[in-house]
Amino acid sequence: MKSIKEAISRLNCDNVLECFYGLNEADIQVFKTLRRLKSSKIDVLSKELGKGENSIYKSLQKMMVAGLVIREKKTIDDGGYYYLYSVESTEKLVDEMNSLLDRWYFRMKKVIQEFVEMDKKELENEAGVEVRA
Repeated sequence: MKSIKEAISRLNCDNVLECFYGLNEADIQVFKTLRRLKSSKIDVLSKELGKGENSIYKSLQKMMVAGLVIREKKTIDDGGYYYLYSVESTEKLVDEMNSLLDRWYFRMKKVIQEFVEMDKKELENEAGVEVRA
């Protein structure tokens, strides 16, 4: 686990996707390319990025589970279908990231307070008296 200080010092757009959604470099490349293309099939992304379709599919699956990518089934007139992938709206992603950040912040404040209480109890036990914070 990286320290918060380290994470803050190297934070950029790519790191935000890594931090919030656990994306790796390959996933981020797929995300950026898909965002640039607006929507795409796997074979087009594969050619665009010079990567195998399995690799692209794994990244897309990861991003769909995370809520970053939407998959739409398209029917072919002569029969059959294909999937078209697109990036979720920026507004929706920003709302989700802000919500996650708020939850993280309040959880961290609670953990810090628990740390203070734990330290206070340890000092009381060592001194055999009650310590006021």
